[in-house]
Amino acid sequence: MEPLAEVFSFQGRANRAWYFWHILLDDVVMITALILLVAIGSALDSPLIFLPAIGVLFAGVWAGLAMTVKRLHDIGRPGWHWFLLAIPLYNIYLGLVLLFEKGTSGANRYGRDPLEMGRAGAYLEA
Repeated sequence: MEPLAEVFSFQGRANRAWYFWHILLDDVVMITALILLVAIGSALDSPLIFLPAIGVLFAGVWAGLAMTVKRLHDIGRPGWHWFLLAIPLYNIYLGLVLLFEKGTSGANRYGRDPLEMGRAGAYLEA
């Protein structure tokens, strides 16, 4: 699978490190792009610049959601459990589980173990 398509795909698994760095870098890129677009829109005094800003926001949220689903897959949970992040207090628990719980060893129903596949192939194969 193409690396860019991998960011937006809901298939496969993501280990703890891959999840942490992707969420962090996705947020940094999204916030930086939004700040630049808003600054350009303010300088040009044009409301049309907010259309690309909405696209950046949508892409960032989609990539974060896809990575969260892959991390849930790695710990053996179904992807729809990301809805549980909307429940106050439980979302703190689940966020900590996503960051610190080791994924299931070996293959599970969502794919091969990213740690066994090797660093380069773990993220490019589903």
